[in-house]
Amino acid sequence: MHIPFVVYDGYFGETERICNLIIDDYDGGWQMGEYLKRMGHEKVLCIADNYICMDKERIEGCKAALGELKVGFLQIPFEKEARKRMYRERLGEILEYTAVFAVSDFYAAELMHSLQEQGICVPDDISVAGFDDSPLCERVSPELTSVRQDTKERAKQAVRLLSKLKQGIWDEQTVRLPVYLVERGSVKMMELKKKSGGKYGEDSK
Repeated sequence: MHIPFVVYDGYFGETERICNLIIDDYDGGWQMGEYLKRMGHEKVLCIADNYICMDKERIEGCKAALGELKVGFLQIPFEKEARKRMYRERLGEILEYTAVFAVSDFYAAELMHSLQEQGICVPDDISVAGFDDSPLCERVSPELTSVRQDTKERAKQAVRLLSKLKQGIWDEQTVRLPVYLVERGSVKMMELKKKSGGKYGEDSK
């Protein structure tokens, strides 16, 4: 490459004369896992169309936060009709979990729609969460819990880095931007069972 080059939405290792502008996918997954755990979910299903690169980091972060709790993975097809068929055929398997973490808002919203078509209520029957906090999150019902990346800040950083590269300054091979959780209505609090004097359902300290 003989021109300034910033990778904005890809997955590159550190490479000379190229700046990789990324978000903290692992931490985003960790925040989601920690949140689901705090909400009382002990069986979480992660869904993605692959288990590499950014998607893998998001899932691995979620699994790390959930620790010893049950975390499953369902690799879904690239084709829309095949995904819809899978959701119908494997409904029983999906409902073995109390929450689903999809690696993108698009997949989360699509799953919610499929579940609702089959008479499954989100979040009463199963909780669903996504990643990216795209405008889609507020266009579905219930509104979707997600991990937000600041796209405006990312664009500003891309311009800043390109300007530096044009000046011949190659001092930032990787720039990682933070993400944060946005809670909405698609995840419910589970009833936590607590022991107190041999009984369940009573608070203990």
